Amino acid sequence: MEKIYKIVFVYPDGHIEDIDTEFHTGKEALEYGNNLLAQVYNTEGVFRGLSSSGDEFDFQEKKEPHFMILEVRGKKSRLVYDSNLR
Repeated sequence: MEKIYKIVFVYPDGHIEDIDTEFHTGKEALEYGNNLLAQVYNTEGVFRGLSSSGDEFDFQEKKEPHFMILEVRGKKSRLVYDSNLR
């Protein structure tokens, strides 16, 4: 049975996303995850949005974004990488 790699990404605001893209190698998944991580550091999680007054931004507590790579074979999957553990 062929194995594929999937990415699960945790954003600074705490929400978790299963990335739809499937990768044929762990290296491809790692490159994609690192690129996404760099983008997120630069763009997401700093502001929650406009306050009730509509003219100020409310800061929220940021969490460290990270991603995990799962190796999937059929219905079985296992964690093969966690960017928090590097």
